[in-house]
Amino acid sequence: MIDIQTKPVGWRFGPCVRSPSTLTAAIVLSVAASVLGGAYAGEIKDPPRWTKGSDFSSLNDWNLKAEQIVPHGVNPLYYPITPGHKHALERPDHPGKYRKETVVLNTTEDFDIRGIGKFKTSVVQEEEYLDGVPTQRTLNWLALDKASSNVYSFGEVTWKINEDGKPSFAGTWRAGDPDGDGVAEPGLLMPGTFKVGERYIYAGSRSVAYGGAENMEDGLQVTVPAGTFKGCVRIREQGLIDPKDIKDKTSCPEVGIVSDTSDGKLVISNALPSGNPASNVSSIGTSRGKPAKPKSAAAAKISSEDAKKIALQRVPGKVTDITIERKKGKNVYVVEIQTGSREVDVFVDTQTGEIVGTD
Repeated sequence: MIDIQTKPVGWRFGPCVRSPSTLTAAIVLSVAASVLGGAYAGEIKDPPRWTKGSDFSSLNDWNLKAEQIVPHGVNPLYYPITPGHKHALERPDHPGKYRKETVVLNTTEDFDIRGIGKFKTSVVQEEEYLDGVPTQRTLNWLALDKASSNVYSFGEVTWKINEDGKPSFAGTWRAGDPDGDGVAEPGLLMPGTFKVGERYIYAGSRSVAYGGAENMEDGLQVTVPAGTFKGCVRIREQGLIDPKDIKDKTSCPEVGIVSDTSDGKLVISNALPSGNPASNVSSIGTSRGKPAKPKSAAAAKISSEDAKKIALQRVPGKVTDITIERKKGKNVYVVEIQTGSREVDVFVDTQTGEIVGTD
């Protein structure tokens, strides 16, 4: 369990919340919850607090200029965006141990966006694993505004890793490129100065991923596998294509995200002091390229039809897909059910018929 101690704070709205922009809202697609197929939806069941892009600040409010944008640097509450930084989050509670590894690569990406100018971004790689098997790889384009220390995202490209270990293109977005009826814009990931109550677009491709973030709390003390951290903040991210897509992220000084209801908790980071065992990041990348074992229904004692019936008893709706996958050391049927406006995966043990989890 994550241990969070809170300090009471007042609700207030800082200067970042301004009149709505007429431009397409800003965008960032976190692999963990994107429509490109990322990690797993968090357990936030609260109703959405906001429903429109105009409820959040966006590009027109941020005064972004190319001469202020740098590819590498440090934000007080974000992980160091410097080449060689590595960290990993894990979510062992998910059927199939989930792990996301993040590495800041020693390369940059060139951008030339109308109204902003020419500049470079960092390239940040994220790799996702289930039971040690790679499932997805994403390259994110991030940068800092050196005047404000705000961290922005300018896009990403994602590949799924197939069972033979080979990547296949899954999707992309890029600030400045056509996006639906408008143009994709950068998104604000972490303000340089955190103020409770501020709201800003963090994911804004109206055709791919669109969402806003709200600064919920500050002054938190948090304990996760990588250690105990003080002076932390909580940010709520909410989808604007699917308002029920809600997750909370807790970020702490120097190390950045330590807890994400979608991606899990921080287990290692080389931003930690060398005396902390969790500063050892030698395990990052060791599973890369390892192909998944072929999934076969031959040994299943429960038929796929029985698995569907079992799943529908738990989650009424329409079965749209069923596959066998390896999760938590077991073969399970992944029964995909469409129920109303949302989709739910029900995991049914192929040997016992027991439901071992949902997503």
